[in-house]
Amino acid sequence: MPYWTHEDEKTLTSMVQEDKPLEDICNVFRRSQEAIRLKIRRLGLTVPASQKEVKTTTTPQQTSSPLKPTEDLISADEALKMWLGCVKRLNEPGLTPLELKRIRLILSALRSYIVVSAEYVEKIQEIEERLDRLWDSMIDHYEIKLSTAKSEEEKARWQHKIDEMKAEKKNNEKSFTIWPRRLIRPSTQR
Repeated sequence: MPYWTHEDEKTLTSMVQEDKPLEDICNVFRRSQEAIRLKIRRLGLTVPASQKEVKTTTTPQQTSSPLKPTEDLISADEALKMWLGCVKRLNEPGLTPLELKRIRLILSALRSYIVVSAEYVEKIQEIEERLDRLWDSMIDHYEIKLSTAKSEEEKARWQHKIDEMKAEKKNNEKSFTIWPRRLIRPSTQR
């Protein structure tokens, strides 16, 4: 391949600034797209989109609304299903380079989301276990108070508190669970 002349570089620069498609630039210089891209980058310019990439982006640009807490979150199950769908789509023939980039970006974001959500669920589970231990220690404390109570009225009051605590603990056993337990590592302390 011949070297790039100063004239070639000026022509290339003007074509890039005029937003000419990459294919047109390749035809003018009779060089590969990779050679053109490389030269454009070396000149410090932005590589123009090819006609294939321009044709695939038919969705209108929309301004995204800010995320609302909890309403827009997906479960780890849904994220895994989306991840699997993207992997299946990657195995289909005829994807454009832009579609490949988008799918890979989605896969990367989903993987990060799954990791973050798993860490979040583990922390919630740890908090649940701490609350269980605190609840048990409160019941133990009330039982000690019951055993040291002197009057029948005081014993009845402590027994009533113990019964209330046990009933409330039983009712609230699974109230803190966010996602299905099968996605969380089983606890060895229970």
